Amino acid sequence: MNNRKMSCGLVAFYVAAIFLVGCVPEDSLEWSEDGSVGLLRVEGGLYLVDGQSGELTEIEKDDVLLWPDISDDGSLVAYSKKFEYSDTSEGLKRLPPGQVKMVKYYAEQIRTNILKSGGLTNGEFPFPDKGLMTPDEYRNWAIRYVCENADSKVLEILGEKGIEKGKEKEIICSRIIVVPSKDTEKKRIVATSIFPATAMQLSPNGKFLAYLMHTQEGEVSNAFEEYGLYVASLETDIKAMHVDSRVAVGYDWREDGKAIAYISADSDNLLHDDFLVGTLEERTIADANDNLLAIPTEVPEQGSAGTHKCTGKTSELAGVIFYSWLKVVYGPGNRLFFTSAVLTLPASRRDVAEWSLFCYDSVTDTVTDVLAGVSNYTREAMNMQFALSPDGKIVLLPIKHNRFIRYELGTDSMEIPIKEDEGFGEENVPAFLPAWKGNEEISCLVSEKSRFLKKEGEEKHNRKEIVILGADGKFRRVLSENWPDSIMNKF
Repeated sequence: MNNRKMSCGLVAFYVAAIFLVGCVPEDSLEWSEDGSVGLLRVEGGLYLVDGQSGELTEIEKDDVLLWPDISDDGSLVAYSKKFEYSDTSEGLKRLPPGQVKMVKYYAEQIRTNILKSGGLTNGEFPFPDKGLMTPDEYRNWAIRYVCENADSKVLEILGEKGIEKGKEKEIICSRIIVVPSKDTEKKRIVATSIFPATAMQLSPNGKFLAYLMHTQEGEVSNAFEEYGLYVASLETDIKAMHVDSRVAVGYDWREDGKAIAYISADSDNLLHDDFLVGTLEERTIADANDNLLAIPTEVPEQGSAGTHKCTGKTSELAGVIFYSWLKVVYGPGNRLFFTSAVLTLPASRRDVAEWSLFCYDSVTDTVTDVLAGVSNYTREAMNMQFALSPDGKIVLLPIKHNRFIRYELGTDSMEIPIKEDEGFGEENVPAFLPAWKGNEEISCLVSEKSRFLKKEGEEKHNRKEIVILGADGKFRRVLSENWPDSIMNKF
């Protein structure tokens, strides 16, 4: 057994508990850097939020995928929306060439399997066992293509009923859309993909859009989901430049918009490994003239998800334990703040796995645990979803029951703005995360029991609300006070 495998075997039991701490909430509220305008996603609906009045402007009513983004200056919104095509002939016109080739490749495999087996297998279309299109929602494209273009041999074997069964399957794509916040009717489709695109991030210079595509062989199991990181240019025809594979959800742009930091898994088999080593990396995306460092992808026989691949330099900065929901954020001076499990060897079976927040300093090339020496209570925080203030001075650390710690970095100043008896929801699965609204304010969701909402004589408020706290954690106002119940009752 090599040293790496031996190490993994020794500590697998130690880190198993860290995969029980939930994941990224589906609903979100993010703000421009100055807090003047926000972007709210609630159960597929997307809204702009006026930072002062709280007034909502609807962008999309439904089908918006997870984790849209608003630019630092608040001028642009980027999101991905689910879209259904009525037939493959129209849909294939919108997909990138590599994905068109993928559909046709798998369609031919299905056709061959139908001819070999003499029909369906246990009532299902005989789809190949391996490949990016094996999950049901992706394979429907190939099945529909076979049935919509059935030749006489396939028609004879399947019959009209079999052909119709295939044609009934939904073919869904995701459309990546960018829209100006001051004119939400001017929606521009940047890219289209069979694979769900999520976790949008507009570059600070407004020239590029990074996003994740759920390119995963097989169905989701255990704690890992597989995402590829891609970048689209908002000014050229490069719309799907592949940056890296098996990337954690929480990545970030460097301040100059020329590099991205992220955490990637070192394993090729996320779905079956119990313990994964990962790497904190920074990859150069664009040159000094803001040209993407990209070359066209050499599309293999089975097609490809992207159109280009990144040629920029990759710097490996730190080793971590990989988990799909880890997060990386650039702080002042391009220091990198990131989450990881704290691992100590030797370890007994009584040891409790803990998360912490770390900082990589590019000047000294060192990694520091920024929570070391702080109260042990922070070790219970879901630190993978931390929120760093724009000035890099204060961090918000989500904890159980939708509460959070406010901690001033480099000090012993730590407080919990929401009382324990005001918590709500599942213990380790946050329903909504606190977010910075500029450097001076924080938005967060509070329960009906919150002292911020209850009026004199009331036992509790009639619904949950999103409130604004000061950077000091003190209550300022109810942001969602005039929002309709149709939105707030979804929390």
